Amino acid sequence: MRITVLVDNEPGPGLRADWGLSVYVDSGSWRALFDAGGDPAVLEHNAARLGVDLRSLDFAVVSHHHLDHVGGFMGRFLFKEGLTVFAPPGPTERLESAGLNVVVVESTREIAPGAYAVGPLHARAVDEIALALRAADGYALLVGCSHPGADALASRAASDLGGRIRLVAGGFHSPPRRVLDSLAGMADRICPGHCSGDEARSYLRSTYPDKYCEFRSGITIEI
Repeated sequence: MRITVLVDNEPGPGLRADWGLSVYVDSGSWRALFDAGGDPAVLEHNAARLGVDLRSLDFAVVSHHHLDHVGGFMGRFLFKEGLTVFAPPGPTERLESAGLNVVVVESTREIAPGAYAVGPLHARAVDEIALALRAADGYALLVGCSHPGADALASRAASDLGGRIRLVAGGFHSPPRRVLDSLAGMADRICPGHCSGDEARSYLRSTYPDKYCEFRSGITIEI
């Protein structure tokens, strides 16, 4: 399974930056998008540069309903009509108005072979889900902004799915060090991006160098 970061605050060469997050997942048998960033033009540009055909997606997942994670879905002609989007409870009307088929996730469930929507967890007036991807010996977890805490999302994934968390990647929402320490106790690799903040990246890089990994647009991670 291959994960490619399409949109992040930090862009790779030839790519555009956006305050948002979007990750493409190719399992070999299905293709999915986790969040879509905030700007359809940035998503379209970066996907084209990285050779990703957004109209070939089998489904998508929305971590939460903030614009920097759903705005890219407003690029109506970027996606096939009626694309299924798994989302937590919240204002789904915006996604539906873009011609998407929204499926609200009320509890952890398998949404494709080897892919699980985890949650939702509620914090800061937001319901949020994560995407867990099954590996041979555990799970990789994609998180959007981690409003409930990246460690809380990882703990829920481990509890609901019954396996080791091998990787956590995405936005950590400028977490306190105790959250990062807790996360390091659960995950083998930690890849902070989007809203994680420079302080969190620096702390993880210096305190857990064997667990830290880079996260920016253009990076590909093999599971």
